[in-house]
Amino acid sequence: MSKEVLKIQDLKTAYFVGKKNERVLHHIKNLSVCEGEMISVLGLNGSGKSTLIRSLLGMQKSASASIFYGDNNLRDININELARLVSVVLTDKMDDNFLRVYELVSLGRFPYGSSVGNLSEEDLKKISKAMESMKIADFGSRNFSQLSDGEKQRVLIARALAQDTPLIILDEPAAFIDSPGKLSIMKMLKNITVEQKKSVLLTTHDIESALRFSDKIWLLSQDGSFESGSPKQMMQEGLINKFFDKDGIVFNKQKLGFDIEL
Repeated sequence: MSKEVLKIQDLKTAYFVGKKNERVLHHIKNLSVCEGEMISVLGLNGSGKSTLIRSLLGMQKSASASIFYGDNNLRDININELARLVSVVLTDKMDDNFLRVYELVSLGRFPYGSSVGNLSEEDLKKISKAMESMKIADFGSRNFSQLSDGEKQRVLIARALAQDTPLIILDEPAAFIDSPGKLSIMKMLKNITVEQKKSVLLTTHDIESALRFSDKIWLLSQDGSFESGSPKQMMQEGLINKFFDKDGIVFNKQKLGFDIEL
């Protein structure tokens, strides 16, 4: 049986208004991410994808939660310990635009007591491997601000890789990137799970890429429904259609894309 790197039990993600008023979005009773898995979280806007990610990281309060990274309960893990168990790429804008690419990737070694000017041989190996995995080794000396959106995203993922955690969590890693760039990033992430046995959990609006590259899909709806299964299962059981068909836009499982009914 594959090792569980993340285990979720009785998680109720929620919005809170004041201290007592809460709106539960989803109740996830038993779910896990295993070693070497790539899992995509899908749902329409407002379905709670980012809320789920932030709840799993303890960045957002939940109505109830039992979340384990390996054998460690999230509530018992301090921030430094958590940084060695999970690395994160969120949609927040980067402020360090004048850092060079290599310097930014090097920040992934910070949880191990390393700094840009004080890198060990082990740090250098991790940084080099991360940059090669994301195909950015040839522009390590460029300023981050000079990169395209796709290149910037690859740098941020490389920083997460350099952190060398069992699990990488990404919120919309391919947002604002052209179609070839999205496919390229998803393929790189898939390769990381296969070749390095890292686990990847990501949210995305790119349904076609998620179905093509993911081992599992988590489906969230605005009405609180939640489904988990393989891409094949999701398509065969009509769950992709149930969650996403709308206003004459219908998912075609043969084409792995959407048709427009005129």
